Amino acid sequence: MREFSLPYGKVSLSFSLPDDVNVYEIEPNAVNPLPNVKEEIMRSLKSLDMIVRAGRKVAIVADDITRPTPTREILPPLLDYLNDKGVRDDDITLLVALGTHRPMKQQELVDKYGEAMDRVEVIQPDFRDPEKLVKVGVMPNGSPIEVNEEIERADIAIGVGMIVPHHVSGFSGGSKIILPGISGEKTVGEMHLLSARLRRSFLGIEKNQVRDLMDIVAERAKLRGLINVVVDGTGNVTWIGAGTVSEVFREGVREARKVYEVKTPSNLDLVIASSYPADIEFWQAHKSLYPADMVLREGGTLILLTPCPEGVARTHPEVLELARLAPEEIDKKVRSGLVSDPVGAANSMVWSKIRSRIKVVLVSEGISEQEARSLGFGWYGDLQGAIDREISKFEKPRVGVMRNAPELLPNIK
Repeated sequence: MREFSLPYGKVSLSFSLPDDVNVYEIEPNAVNPLPNVKEEIMRSLKSLDMIVRAGRKVAIVADDITRPTPTREILPPLLDYLNDKGVRDDDITLLVALGTHRPMKQQELVDKYGEAMDRVEVIQPDFRDPEKLVKVGVMPNGSPIEVNEEIERADIAIGVGMIVPHHVSGFSGGSKIILPGISGEKTVGEMHLLSARLRRSFLGIEKNQVRDLMDIVAERAKLRGLINVVVDGTGNVTWIGAGTVSEVFREGVREARKVYEVKTPSNLDLVIASSYPADIEFWQAHKSLYPADMVLREGGTLILLTPCPEGVARTHPEVLELARLAPEEIDKKVRSGLVSDPVGAANSMVWSKIRSRIKVVLVSEGISEQEARSLGFGWYGDLQGAIDREISKFEKPRVGVMRNAPELLPNIK
């Protein structure tokens, strides 16, 4: 027997595979981290000179606790830079790009944003509060573009985030900091439904209809500057870029591919994947489904190892009623106005599409067997038991062991 281990929250879990099984280990590429992150941040900020003017009101839109962006290292140099350009701390607002996630706790805010908490006003937008939203335009389909009201008070917005492959928009980063970052529920819902209706996944497709929509919304929301980073599989920064949105995003995608685009086999029978670092709830961990779906054969099985201490989806409980349905049935309910959560419905549609092609089983302490069944997935109480049971269903199985699954972009051989 051969021994393996995968991260599970803050610990690792070990498991064994038979010697006669073909095993392919799939993980991020090794890329040298930056030798001095602070110096690189300071150097890159000069690219914002064409955007920042003295006396302007600036909204900094930064990603939340679900992303490993080293935001507390980025913000102090950014604030000092803005001060040097004639923008006072009193004229700067930090908007937390929660999207449809839960609000961050006070200690999480301190850990994530550091000294910025004492220098500027920090606002956590509520995507479901219509009184905190402003309409800044319309989408191509006529739906309103609604974003947090603080954008109306700002002259420009500067985004701070990270770039990894992403199933909805091809890659994270860029204009995604606005949509869904600080957009209203209807606007976010339209974006997610567009993605779900078009494909199971846009993973790794840089130019697509969803990204086009994000760019439109970000332009209307005054996003003029961007600071994006790429980190490796352990959270070390490998690249930092600052400047205009399109330039930073384009270069960041190239750098993200160096870390996360990995050569992989296809038509695997079984994939054992860890949801690290997207572990907090299944709403994050489900990103593991899409790279696994790319490498598994029709009828293959994914065993997803994910702790999910906050359960399935704290802000989207309706997925427990929708996800087990067929995607066409979910979409029919959406179009008939029978769904109160369009974002949850969109993700449920995609999970259902994947479930119709592969079998998904969860190994999780935070998700009960009943909840897994409600999502249309299987469930096991221990990892080795899941592996022994599922691998026995294949003759001469080809097995993938996938580390950092939520971030990977398989490049099929």
